Amino acid sequence: MDAEKFGAFIATCRKENSMTQLQLAQKLKVTDKAVSRWERGKGFPDISLLVPLSEALNISVLELMRSEKMEKRADNCSEEEMKNVIIDVAEIERNNRKESRFITWIAVPVVIIVTALIIMSGHASLIPASWCGCAIALTIIGICFFARHRDDENLRKVYGGLMLLGTGAALILFYLMGVNSILLLCIVFSLLCVMVGIAVR
Repeated sequence: MDAEKFGAFIATCRKENSMTQLQLAQKLKVTDKAVSRWERGKGFPDISLLVPLSEALNISVLELMRSEKMEKRADNCSEEEMKNVIIDVAEIERNNRKESRFITWIAVPVVIIVTALIIMSGHASLIPASWCGCAIALTIIGICFFARHRDDENLRKVYGGLMLLGTGAALILFYLMGVNSILLLCIVFSLLCVMVGIAVR
């Protein structure tokens, strides 16, 4: 999609509806600077705004996507289907952003805490300790997402693989650092209990 053509089309439709950039922005609950950026071809609106934008400009979603008015409007069925697709894509995008934030909120504290504990215990320096922290974070993320996607067979395989990869890497790193073998067995047993508990839920 051509950003400049898209922006010019939005500007034309807005003017045809006797709206200022600020009025359009208020309808969409965005800033007038965002509308200005779109109209100058410096960016596109978020996909979740396409349906409200088309409604605000009194055009179809298809016309908005093509950046041109069509002589014959698409039938209501295909227009409705397109709206539903855009709404579904927007929902997927929101979920992806949520999962990304969730991963960050888990990974960062785990890496910091594990790294600090290993350094304080005197088993390793910063770099090996942080690698170990990353491996444990990977295991925890795998466990969390394995539990969250219990209905999806393919995703369970992916996250199960992450759990095993993280666990294996962490155990190897602990072994190389000279961590007590009894402690290693306790860690393995604990992780296996957690994984089995999640799998049978």
